[in-house]
Amino acid sequence: MTGKPVAIVLGGTIPHVHLIELLKERGFYTLLLDYTPNPPAKEFADEHLSVSTLDKDAVLDVARARSAQLIISTNVDQANVTCCYVSEKMGLYSPYSYETALDVTDKQRMKRIMWENNIPTSRYIQVISLKEIETHDLHFPLMVKPADSNSANGVKRVSTQEELEKNLPDALKYSRNGKAIVEEFVEGKEISAYGVVVNGTAKLLMHQERLSVYDGEDNVIKCYASLAPSRISDLAEHKAEQILTMIAKAFHLDNTPLFFQGIVNGDDISVIEFAPRVGGGISFQTIKDATGFDIISAALDSYLNITINIDNWHPFDGKYAVNQIYGTNGVYDKTVGGEKLLHEGVVKVLSFYKHKGDEIDSSRASSSRIGVMVVSDLTESGLRKRISDAFSRLDSYDVNGRSIIRRDLNLDLLWNSTFTNK
Repeated sequence: MTGKPVAIVLGGTIPHVHLIELLKERGFYTLLLDYTPNPPAKEFADEHLSVSTLDKDAVLDVARARSAQLIISTNVDQANVTCCYVSEKMGLYSPYSYETALDVTDKQRMKRIMWENNIPTSRYIQVISLKEIETHDLHFPLMVKPADSNSANGVKRVSTQEELEKNLPDALKYSRNGKAIVEEFVEGKEISAYGVVVNGTAKLLMHQERLSVYDGEDNVIKCYASLAPSRISDLAEHKAEQILTMIAKAFHLDNTPLFFQGIVNGDDISVIEFAPRVGGGISFQTIKDATGFDIISAALDSYLNITINIDNWHPFDGKYAVNQIYGTNGVYDKTVGGEKLLHEGVVKVLSFYKHKGDEIDSSRASSSRIGVMVVSDLTESGLRKRISDAFSRLDSYDVNGRSIIRRDLNLDLLWNSTFTNK
């Protein structure tokens, strides 16, 4: 190892590939911590250690042993908690305190603070057992979800007390703190609103509609695509920016990326949840391509206590779609047809979550995603044509040579599908 300052990156996600590139440009030695043996960002880091990003004390031990000068995760909620914890223990800077990190990752704490500060959100209860839901006064349908998790595992929509009692144990199982949130379902379009907070005021960078379906016998919620910009009113768009500022003030957040997921019904918005970080998936690439703004670089500035500069942001024209590529059960081998689609410009970005030998489990949304692609066009019709073309030519196979790609889960086919609240 050289004499460069050490930056520990928590989580080998696709967005962290770009983060590692930026850290190297700024003169850091990059040490990636991820418990999986071959995360997407591994080959880009100077070094990789198989350490869980959720094990705060194990990460602290590594940070002390390596005299790390920066602990960073720009895209993973629970890893952000670890960043703040380790940074406080070592006297290093982080964008917000460990206590704030807990407030924004524990859904019960988050919902309570939103209610106290008049941030629009649905009615809810927190529970730790089946007994606590016997006399609730919430109105069906309801959403049941783990109080602290990174994915859609354990998240279900229920319409009866019987369904609630059946699905609550699953939500509790996936919750690290043994608690679940039960909240009233809000009808409308689900959106993600991405912004940054500078000097206490939020700037809305981009907003996307999230399209989801209930899939399979267990009604697993799968977000199969996002469409930018969202098909919402100008007033709703204005309210989204106002809500970002309200969240920032309520949770004492500044100089940081910030996004929320919400349900838009007419001009009104109900916040599902939010996070003071870069959005998941490859939203960072869509934002950069569409608006010129590098939100990963902004997040790095936030961790380095450098004021975020938004001068290079610009509004965008056209349509952008991020379409997830799902698979059926099996052991993944390969995907073919992608290079030609990229070469011809049919798709702008094609990234993969799965490597050869990885298991695909369709009973869990995160485990059944093979990859993701970004498609853009100036018109809606042109966008849909590109998506249809891509899915007709792309194919994924398991180790037995069987096609396992889910062509039914694509934005062109499901353009007018109902949006679901997570």
